[in-house]
Amino acid sequence: MKLGAAIALATSTLVTLPGLAAAESVLRIASTSDMTSDNPGVDRSGFSDSVHLNIVEGLVGYKDDLSIGPVLAEDIQVSEDGLTYTFPLREGVLFHNGETMTAEHVLASWQRLMEEETGWRCRDRFDGSGRLEVTSITAPDAATVVFTISEPSPLFLKDMARFDCGATAVQHPDAWADGWQGPIGTGPFRFVEWRPGERIILERFEDYVADDGPRDGMTGDKTPMVDRILITVVPDAASAKAAMRAGEVDLLDISTSDAEEMREAGFEVLIEPTPAWGTFLISRHSERMANPALRQAMAKALDMNQLATLMGYEAHNASPIPPISSFFTPGQDRTYGYDVEAARALLEEAGYDGTPIRLITSRRSATMFDQAVVAQAMWRQAGIETEIEVLEWGTQLDLYRSGDYDIMSFGFSARLDPALSWDMFSGEQQRKVWADPAALEKIATLMTETDADARAAISDALMEKFLEQVPAIGLYSQPTAIALSDRVEGFELWPGGRLRFWQTTVGE
Repeated sequence: MKLGAAIALATSTLVTLPGLAAAESVLRIASTSDMTSDNPGVDRSGFSDSVHLNIVEGLVGYKDDLSIGPVLAEDIQVSEDGLTYTFPLREGVLFHNGETMTAEHVLASWQRLMEEETGWRCRDRFDGSGRLEVTSITAPDAATVVFTISEPSPLFLKDMARFDCGATAVQHPDAWADGWQGPIGTGPFRFVEWRPGERIILERFEDYVADDGPRDGMTGDKTPMVDRILITVVPDAASAKAAMRAGEVDLLDISTSDAEEMREAGFEVLIEPTPAWGTFLISRHSERMANPALRQAMAKALDMNQLATLMGYEAHNASPIPPISSFFTPGQDRTYGYDVEAARALLEEAGYDGTPIRLITSRRSATMFDQAVVAQAMWRQAGIETEIEVLEWGTQLDLYRSGDYDIMSFGFSARLDPALSWDMFSGEQQRKVWADPAALEKIATLMTETDADARAAISDALMEKFLEQVPAIGLYSQPTAIALSDRVEGFELWPGGRLRFWQTTVGE
């Protein structure tokens, strides 16, 4: 079936769903990515997070300036010693099944997330296996929740708000009764349907209780203004753009290199810098990639500025700390140094024999595939042969989690604190590529240090070690680009990089 027909079929099917009147509004989205699951913070990806965070909410969330504000909490009260966090809850908040949220629901959601069998990706941020431990969580009354932590932490609230943690969502226990049933949150849209590889349908939650503050990141007024959201999965970017030109799509996540093309076609294009980071990961489980001279050669053989330009980005950024961060110091604004002759000398030192290096990528995004192709050509000029293996995104994720590869074209979703930026690829877990003990010790300190200047100095020391050891090759901080049809009003991007569907309307 051709793409246009597929979207038309999905739209016509949506219109015939029970309860949807002909006059109701539908925001039609085409996405080259699909969700990995409907379970927030468990089996997730950056795109999954975008969908989930329109459905579920946590006690706190990131604001436009990447600070933390209350969401389901009315306020955030911290004791003088930094160990006790009291969250008075907003009144009258309803779950999508109509039940009123209470402190007992917060406790039940937390207990479920902290159970090992749940598989919550952020459990180790709070169970004491890292540095921080939530030593108790209590509900002194139906409208108050109190957390006690083991030591003062600059990351406790930021970890709770993290997108990849599903914002530590508060959900109704019916969501996991007799096994996972699907999200039952408090967000502006409720989950209706997910057909993997085909479509996702969300519906406006008519009884959503909006905050009375202004829209501010993931906090403030999140009033839903469209009746349905239809997301059609279109793996081929060219087909998705063609469908938008044909009037079948209202919102499309595009590559920045396509921005001018879509503007010339008459669409509004929004571009916002984000902390998302494009990189080549180098597996620490690969025997051949254990040679530091080989890793350094691969980094020096890449003309990073040209690579960034070809991908449609303004600048190269080797650091996982994004330029929009206050922690992006001159110590972070450093790179490997493009030098083909030096790369060849390092290859000789490494004893490289010309055997192709396995380079994993996918077509999940045009950037992830294209940066692999461009890098392959640059590496060949220096005498480094790579063999590109294009996989389905789910298969690539399996290899990422196991570490069973040589080098991988990859991208990390936004991390909004320097400790989280370094930690996303560092640690003893199988998927992490940097396990240097000295680096891990510095990252652990970064997670507990509260002085901003001291934290910046630790991060700069990590950058120096990162450039020396090359556990990964940092490429750029990736902006988000969205093309909009003239039917869409009120949609805004923000530095957090997640798509917010609330306060967005569609016309005729």
